This record gives sequence, C-alpha cells and structure tokens, in this order.
Amino acid sequence: MGTLILNSLEIKNFRGFRHLQIERLGRVNLIVGKNNVGKSSLLEALQIYAYRGSPTLIWELLRAREESKYLLGVREEGRYFSSGRSSIDRSVEIEDQLIALKYLFYGRKDVRAHLEPIQIGTNKSLDETLSISVGLYSEQVDEEGRLRRQLLEPKEYSTVDNPVPRFTIQMGKQLKIDYPLNPSPATFSRLVKPELREINCVFTAANGLTRTQAGKLWDSISLTALEQDVLTSLRIIAPGVEGLSLVGDPISTRERIPIVKIKDIDDPLPLRSLGDGMQRMLGIALALVNTRDGMLLIDEVENGIHYAVQPEMWSFIFQLACRLNVQVFATTHSWDCIEGFQKAAQEDKQEGMLIRLSIKKDDEVGATLFDERKLGIATREQIEVR
Repeated sequence: MGTLILNSLEIKNFRGFRHLQIERLGRVNLIVGKNNVGKSSLLEALQIYAYRGSPTLIWELLRAREESKYLLGVREEGRYFSSGRSSIDRSVEIEDQLIALKYLFYGRKDVRAHLEPIQIGTNKSLDETLSISVGLYSEQVDEEGRLRRQLLEPKEYSTVDNPVPRFTIQMGKQLKIDYPLNPSPATFSRLVKPELREINCVFTAANGLTRTQAGKLWDSISLTALEQDVLTSLRIIAPGVEGLSLVGDPISTRERIPIVKIKDIDDPLPLRSLGDGMQRMLGIALALVNTRDGMLLIDEVENGIHYAVQPEMWSFIFQLACRLNVQVFATTHSWDCIEGFQKAAQEDKQEGMLIRLSIKKDDEVGATLFDERKLGIATREQIEVR
C-alpha cells in the first residue's frame, strides 16, 4: 500500500473555514454534516491543493457557484476578451475579478485589504502547505525596456497609479511564483516551476460526469486491464454486464454514449436505459481507475445508488483505492451510505475515516473524526453522526 498524499488536513482563510484542522485522514474519507457547513468547500480546497492554485480551476469554481460577474460577462457579453477592448474595459474586468475573488477568502472581504493568505495542506509539515494570496504590484519599464514589477505594501496602494493585482502561489517556505489573475494557459504553463507539479486528481460532481469527461476517462484506460475494474463496478448493480463501449451520439458529433452488452440479450443497450445508478457507478469507476497515485473527490457519492448495493460499492472503492494508491474523499447526507461505508471499512480492514463537519460555539467550522471502531459503535447504536 502506498503512502497517503495527505495524512492530515489544515485549511485557513478559505470560504467558510477560518481555521479547519483535521488531525488524521484515511485512505477513504467520508465527509458528512448539515447543509451549508462546508462539505463542498472542503472538496474545492482539495482540488485547489491538487492543482497547485491553478487560476483556470479557481475561475471554474467561481463560475460553478455563479459568484463572478466577470465570468458572466465573458460568457454572456463577450466584451472582456475582445481584441479591441479599451483601458476602461480592462479596468472593469480587473474590478470584477477582484470582486469575484473575495468569495474565496474567509469573511468575503475585499482582497485588496491585505487579507491573510489562503493556506491548504497537511498540519504536519509547512513544506507541504499551499499558500494563495492576491497582491497589488507597481509596474515600470526600465531603461533597457524590461518590465519591472514590485509588490506594494497596503500603505503604498494610493501612491501608485493603476496598481496591477496578481496571484501569489507559494508551496512550503521556498517555492513561490506570481501570475496575472487570469493568465492564458500558455502563460501559466511557462510560469509554473517543475517542482510545483500537480497531483493526479479527478472530481466527480453530484450530478455525475459529463459525456465529454466520461469519454476522455474511458479512452485513457481502454484496452487495458483497468477495463475489467470498470465492468466489475457495473456488475454490482447489473450482474449480467459482459462488455462496455462508448459510441458516437448521432445528434452531437463531439460526444459519445456508453452502451453495454448484457448476457442473453443480443443487442447492446444504452447504459442510461438501465437507470441512473448505472450512470453513477460508471462515473465513479472511471474516475477511480484514472487517479492512480492521486486523489478522487466525489460529491454526494450515493446519488442514484440504491441503498442495498452501497456496501458493495464501498468495498469496490476501498479495494481499488488500496491497489491503485488512491486517496478518496466523498460527501454524503445519507445514513444508508454511512452504514455501507462502515461495513466495507470493517470487512476490508482498510483505513476508513468519517469526518463530521459542524458549526462550533464560536461560529467556526470544526471536525469530529470517527475511525472504524467509533463508527462501528455509532452505527450499531444508531447514534446520529450526519
């Protein structure tokens, strides 16, 4: 069994977390808690950590929550990225970006107010902590025509005309880069240092993978031994599954439809005709087999999966996560899902951890941990842990 990417977790100044500490993590972690307590935010923090503060991911997360007027302008008006934009348009763009970014920081304060940085990582070592901040810089061209950039102190903001905001990403104590709020992929790839390598990570949303995502993940493992693992997952729900393929959608040339061969049925069937559970199981399996030596993040893992097969689903996740050295983080609201998780963790003797997020007396989010033993007691005694 490989080592865990994160054996603990500490998050500071991110969304609703002023300072969240999780002292111990397992290979498979199930996150529970009431609505609006931060389960989805925790998965977002893990994505940002895995992708090392990628600006592309940050803007995707803001867009998904409809928190960015800037992104709505890009999508609906198309004015921000027009080749003939004026300096006024550019100023509006930067202002909208800064307004959007406040949603990432605890307290949703103006990011120009010299906020404490977002920090995500293990609480065991600062060298494994990712730090994200937004600073204002002055820019000047020297006598040789080279652009010089200097980070401003808050007291200097009013003394510089049109200061330029930039992200600053730091990993540990030494590795540090800064880049524009919205760099092009080519620009960002040039700036990122080799040492700041990303962690292999796949996120599966509550509504499952898109057809495009599923197609890409299938292509990456097609005709390999991992195909059999995907088929094994589908047989949890439909034991007669003999084969799986993705074929072109006659309506959309860019997307493909999963079809399956069922025992004693001559013609292949669209996977969707077998129910939402099959679609969900396929998405989880494709994501899992594509995250070797990485992290799998699943929001509302139980969606579409009947409670009777959830113990088998969890056994599949535990066994494959161990074999492929994957660390799994999933959320749920379901007691049946928790019971299935507990049974699988107990039977497989793997390290499973249930993490309950809750609001403490000081209005901060805290975590209560249930390992296999404590969770076994809770499920036997029907103690509420959601």
